[in-house]
Amino acid sequence: MGKNKKPFFAKHAKSSAMLVSLIIHGIIVLVAVSFVAFTVINKQEKVFEAKEVKHPRMKLKKLQVPVKIEKRKKQTAKLRKRVVAKNTRQNTMDIQMPEITGIPAGLGAMDVSSGIGGDIGFSMPEINFFGVKKKSEKVVFVVLAGPASTAGADGRYTPKSRMCFSTIRARLDDMVMKLPEYALFNASFFMYDIATPFSTNMLLATPENKQKLVDWAAPVNPLELEETYGPGTVYEGFPERYSKLDWYNGDVMTNDIPPVFPKWVYNYNPGPQIMKYFKTGDNELLDMEFVHWNRAICFAFEQKPDAIFILTTNYIGEDPGVLVQVFMNICKDLYGPDRSKYPTINVVVLSRVGVEEDTAANVLANQYMSIINAFRGKGDVVKDIRDLMTPEEKAAMDKLPGTF
Repeated sequence: MGKNKKPFFAKHAKSSAMLVSLIIHGIIVLVAVSFVAFTVINKQEKVFEAKEVKHPRMKLKKLQVPVKIEKRKKQTAKLRKRVVAKNTRQNTMDIQMPEITGIPAGLGAMDVSSGIGGDIGFSMPEINFFGVKKKSEKVVFVVLAGPASTAGADGRYTPKSRMCFSTIRARLDDMVMKLPEYALFNASFFMYDIATPFSTNMLLATPENKQKLVDWAAPVNPLELEETYGPGTVYEGFPERYSKLDWYNGDVMTNDIPPVFPKWVYNYNPGPQIMKYFKTGDNELLDMEFVHWNRAICFAFEQKPDAIFILTTNYIGEDPGVLVQVFMNICKDLYGPDRSKYPTINVVVLSRVGVEEDTAANVLANQYMSIINAFRGKGDVVKDIRDLMTPEEKAAMDKLPGTF
């Protein structure tokens, strides 16, 4: 009987087991290779933790000074009635100033010197006075009208030479006409021993009052006459009446002067409140310190303006320092001790034909500048009045006879 053959795996049992193990491991490796590995990194947010820092603390000391604490009583609120004002429409007032030919009560009888422009919000107008510019709403113009403004280079008075003052008067009219109606103004002409004011008091710059000044100045030094501003002696009875006029006491009776003489001629004589500062220790009047522009400016002070403008050709006086102190004393009486309220004094010196070119500049610098500086003013020089003439005025002057 033949032998039974064993199966293949029975014969090779160990080899088969190893082969099966290799196949299984190969399958595991193949599966492992087919997977992709991902690495996930989770970042944690940074958190800042504040650590408490201990600061040293100072121990409070007891107060050395005893403090007394008072308990205040509570006040109950008081009821007040509320007054409501209704907006009422106000009609514009048309104020017409009467013509002033003399006020019995003298200066101060009609006081409008406090001004109205600043109270109702208007800006102060700038005035160009022959080149000097200054803002003011209460102004007095003091203008030379004597022989220095009417004589020619040859010393004669002719229509052509009198064009100097004619131009001065025309420019003064222009200044006044440009003033706003809320401004206050006045003016005075002067020569050596005469001061002739326009009005006893400051006037509102209404069209009517402006025209009154133009009419008042028109007869002064006309071109066709040889007589220059001043009382003169050719009118019978006038010098006696003229010398007795007392401006300060209200004796300005222009209607009583001879009708042949211009209505504007009457003299300003200050009262004792001004004159007391022009006396020396022996009770004598300082004549050389109270003539020419000096007298006219005293009238201007009494008007209590913001600014005084002076046009002159020279200076008459002994010592400007004396006048500075006199003017300060007068203003202290009129305005009070506060110097900021005193008016500014502004001076223009006019150079005439035939006079050395530097004379006017020297007069301004050596005589007037100390006064100008003391009163916060400005100064300037007009080298030739013909520079301020209009083309029409120049053409008219060329046709006039005489020497300028």
